[in-house]
This record gives sequence, structure tokens and C-alpha cells, in this order.
Amino acid sequence: MKYTIVDYFGYDLSPRERMKAIKQAGFDGVILLWADYFDKDYKDFPKYAEEAGLFVENAHAPYMPANTIWKDTVAGQEYTDQIIQCIADCAQYMIPTLVVHPINGVTPLPNDHVGIERFQRIMDAAERYNINIAIENQGNPAYIDFVFKHIQSEKLHFCFDSGHEKYYSPQCDLLNLYGDKLIALHLHDNNGKEDTHALPFTGCVDWSRITNKLKEIPYKGAIALETLNKGFEHIKDPVEFLQIALERAKRIL
Repeated sequence: MKYTIVDYFGYDLSPRERMKAIKQAGFDGVILLWADYFDKDYKDFPKYAEEAGLFVENAHAPYMPANTIWKDTVAGQEYTDQIIQCIADCAQYMIPTLVVHPINGVTPLPNDHVGIERFQRIMDAAERYNINIAIENQGNPAYIDFVFKHIQSEKLHFCFDSGHEKYYSPQCDLLNLYGDKLIALHLHDNNGKEDTHALPFTGCVDWSRITNKLKEIPYKGAIALETLNKGFEHIKDPVEFLQIALERAKRIL
């Protein structure tokens, strides 16, 4: 089993230092945010990961404008083009999978199909560049179902986010619904009231259910954490925190 973690985990370190700490703690790889929201040199992250001895499991597409993809606006077209550029980037930097939010928040499904038409363009690009697209559950899970029902592609998969399920859609069993499409994980915990991206086993996510389901599928990918150091701010050494994170990941599977 491989273990990976998101490139930013809550400490004030340069990207290079973060990669080195991740490797020193014992992780095998890293998942990258493919946007300049926090680090302007994000396109150098694959090089930093290679220098540290980490593999890049996947990259996360920009997510803040995700709602625009469903609107017949210039902003929606620009966001679609941005995702397609991310796919091209993944091919250039040999990143096999791009994680994409279909929505931010709990916005109801639209009445038209402009979003599906744009997702079809995205999938056409993914097939052309031979890159997997992993649709991640975030807000309204109906968007996940909508995309899977209307688009058929061998490159279209599912990224399960445990914290988002607990916070946004605790009534759903998304691994049961889409486990056959599972290609990536974003594992973190919360109290059901905030999307805190806390370490597993610090909140109320049912980890035994997740473990059992991953074994049942059976899931062969990496156990990937998307966590911050919330509740562990007293630990000043980032490697020490990451070692705790790795121990929690190994408890899952």
C-alpha cells in the first residue's frame, strides 16, 4: 500500500521544504494543488517532489470558480478552458490524474445542460491527452450523479472525499454509489459542523465503514490524506506531525 498527502498541511514552509518533510516522515508520494492560490511556483512542484523522492499521485484543479461551469457565461467558458489547460499540464508533467470539483457548495442542479456540454469538452481533452479525470464530491452530490449519467468515458472516475461527505452529504454513502469508479481519495475528518480537514480519528467520520468499503471494492490506489494540522498546532516540528498523520493513514488501510 502507498501513502500520500496533500502538498500543504498547515506549516509555514517553502514548497521544497514541505516535500522534504513529507518524504522524511515516511510518505511515498504527494497530491498537488494545480493552482496559484497559495504558491506561485506550483508548476515546479513535480520537480520538487522528484528531488525529495516522492511520486505525484494526482493534481487538484482550481476549484473556486467551479460553479461557473454550469452557467452560460464568459466566466464559465474561461473556467472550462482553464481545466483543459490543466489537463495539458498534467500530460506535460506526467501527472496521471486531475481531480475536479463539479460544484462548490449545495447549489441545486440547473435546468439546462451547458455544464454537461462543458464537461464533455473536458473529457474529450482528457482522452486526447490520456489523463484521468476524478470527479470529487464537494457540495451537492447530485452533480456527481448527473455527470456520471450523462458522460461515458473510460477516463472519467471518482475521487472520494471523506470530510466533504460528512459535512455536506452525511445521508449519502458515496463509496457504495461510486466505488466502482474510485481512483483517488481525499481523507480527512471533521465534527460534521465544519469542513476542517482534520486528521483522521479526531472527528466523527465513520472510519470503520470506510475501511471496510475500501477492502470490499477492493481499492488498489494510494491512501491519500488531505489534512491540515488543526488540533495539532502545539507540534512545532512538521515531520513529527506528518509521522502522526502517516500512522493515522495506516490505521485506515
